[in-house]
Amino acid sequence: MLYNVGLFKDGLLKEKVPVLLAGGGYDTPWTRDAAINTWNAAGLLLPEVAKNTLLSVLTEDEYGRRIGGQYWDAVIWTTGAYRYWLYTGDDAFLPLIRECTVNSLAYFEDTEWDEKMGLFRGPACYGDGIAAYPDRYVTVGGGILAWPEHVPPEERAPKGYGIPLFTVSTNCLYAECYRLAHVMTGDARYAEKHEALKARINEVFWDEKKGIYDYAVDAKGREDRQEALGQSFAILFDIADDEKKARILENCVVSENGICCLYPTYERYLPYGIGRHSGTVWPFAQAFFADAAVSLRPDRSAFELETLTRNALRSGQFYEIYHPQTGEPYGGAQETDGPMKPDWASVPHQTWSATGYLRMLLFDLAGLHISEDGIHIHPARIADIQTLTLEGLRYRGAVIDLTVTPGGWDKEAFVPADAAGKVSITL
Repeated sequence: MLYNVGLFKDGLLKEKVPVLLAGGGYDTPWTRDAAINTWNAAGLLLPEVAKNTLLSVLTEDEYGRRIGGQYWDAVIWTTGAYRYWLYTGDDAFLPLIRECTVNSLAYFEDTEWDEKMGLFRGPACYGDGIAAYPDRYVTVGGGILAWPEHVPPEERAPKGYGIPLFTVSTNCLYAECYRLAHVMTGDARYAEKHEALKARINEVFWDEKKGIYDYAVDAKGREDRQEALGQSFAILFDIADDEKKARILENCVVSENGICCLYPTYERYLPYGIGRHSGTVWPFAQAFFADAAVSLRPDRSAFELETLTRNALRSGQFYEIYHPQTGEPYGGAQETDGPMKPDWASVPHQTWSATGYLRMLLFDLAGLHISEDGIHIHPARIADIQTLTLEGLRYRGAVIDLTVTPGGWDKEAFVPADAAGKVSITL
């Protein structure tokens, strides 16, 4: 995480300040990375850097100040930004979070909301490469954003960017954004929209036979592949009820080196290996799945922690993507400017791979559940770990030392949001 702190100026930043770059091969933040890294750990461990990064991906237009970057899953910014507020209590920043959320929802409702489907159009969360999509979305470039430029007008969506696809992970993000908009504004309309979208996600995407959520639908068909983020967000955001959560964790297929971003890979990649955005293991997605699983299936959570630990130690760092069978860094295959490129890079020192690991340690193993009133601590005995010590964890006005002993894994503790000074906890 520290490796990727660099000076940057964009968005609402007035000068170059420290931000979190996306990884060792990237020279900018990305909106979803900014949100996910803040949510994972950076908002707690590097609050000023996280705040700068959130500011760097905002924009301003006729809708006012709103979320910028790749459009379809941009609303994940609200989830990350709200977590930043929970971690820091930065009340001066909260009005901006509320403003950008309200303006962004208005913008995306005007451009990407499909009244007939009752869903938001757009690719899957993080899925900017066409290796994440069926053959009908393959274009001459390697990115899904190029698709509308290469198809007849009648194949495009009638408004907005033009991609006529509905995905489970992206719609889960919109549902959570509506929920947080209601929390921040008190406007009952957002609560109503949250409940309606939640119900529609379950109507459209839930696969009763497979016991998981299907990946995507459009006018030409349904993709019943298993998307790691879609299953994870459905659990973490309570889109799924308790029965569905249990079935997801029972039925998800996991490779030897962790849950794949999308499973299985698309057949067109098999002669070359595995698709970059389908069939490979992305550690940040592992971390979300581990987090979703920890309370109901700690064995699932432990497996993701163990495999990522092993793969990171082998490489001496956290890469962007790993091979599902070998565990080695592997960028996968994907089309680029026409021909297939079988050996895309797996970027070294990937930020959200590292912060995803911290997510598993802080929120799952140590069991830090941070809410409006403080930190509820419920350690999870996973991965055969006997003891745990966290020292010097800064939370608002407090500095927390936490020790969990072999007999303390079923114990609980609480640190109120207004705690100040040194707080020492032994369970």
